[in-house]
Amino acid sequence: MTFGCRGRRLLLRTPARSVRGPSNCFDVIRRTATGFFALICAAVCAIALAAPAGAVVVGIGDGNPATFSDPRFLRLNIHEARLTVPWDAAITRSAAQRRLTRQWLKAASAAHVTPLISFNGDGNYIPTVAQYTRAIRAFMREFPTVKRYTAWNEPDWIYRALSRKPGLAAAYFNTLVRNCRGCLVIAGDVYLPAPQLGSWLRAYRRGLRYRPGGWALHNYDDVRTHTTAQLRTLLRMTSGQIWLDEISGVERRGHWPYPNQSAARAKADEQFLFSLPHRFPRVTHIYHYEWRGAARAGWDSGLIAPNNKVRPAYYVVKAAAER
Repeated sequence: MTFGCRGRRLLLRTPARSVRGPSNCFDVIRRTATGFFALICAAVCAIALAAPAGAVVVGIGDGNPATFSDPRFLRLNIHEARLTVPWDAAITRSAAQRRLTRQWLKAASAAHVTPLISFNGDGNYIPTVAQYTRAIRAFMREFPTVKRYTAWNEPDWIYRALSRKPGLAAAYFNTLVRNCRGCLVIAGDVYLPAPQLGSWLRAYRRGLRYRPGGWALHNYDDVRTHTTAQLRTLLRMTSGQIWLDEISGVERRGHWPYPNQSAARAKADEQFLFSLPHRFPRVTHIYHYEWRGAARAGWDSGLIAPNNKVRPAYYVVKAAAER
């Protein structure tokens, strides 16, 4: 929310000067009102100018409902969280998937956390727009309190067929906007390295029929290399807010060219990550992924180690959330 005095002039008629002073009580009232509103405007401007540069909303990305009752999470002062769910979660016969989603949303609500839901692939099957529409309508009926969405998590992921159909990914976004009135729908949710990202985004943008509520990016390459090529590509090709809605300093990961690293180096990546809003004010949201690492998983970027110890990156996230 932005406050300020620019854009619209405050027009108050000021009484003509008189060497004898105000002619009646109405002159006094008008002069007092003029001075009062001028003081209010100055105070609001001062508040706006005093806002810290690079202020960012900090969130967490994690699929475990128990995260929200962990005392260490509660100390972070985080009130935003992201969950990826299969696009057909509300129409699948898997009661376990719906139960897990319900438990996660209930736990988030109890911790006063606002959810962001990102629909995800279910294997390599790519639904038609009609199938997708039916599924998301069912999800919104079952979980009506959810008002923030991305249409598809990493639609440009090269290991899935959807990456070759950016126009279809844009159609999912259009469908979600059309069917979720009063919702904030973020576009993109992309991850590609900068050399491939630009061409994919151009094709995706051509298919959009609505103005996005923002653009989501998973700029893991940027954060690992302490560069900004992915972010700059998205900034150059879009307008509005940038949500880094899945990102972190990663200790262990498959399917990318960088070696595993220590918790201390992951902390340095996290520090670089949270420096970005100071340099690029369009970056308004950062969701760290994930809460707790698993010992045998191919991916580990947890703020809590598999042995249940707090990692150094935890304190970087905590400091950012407290700003």
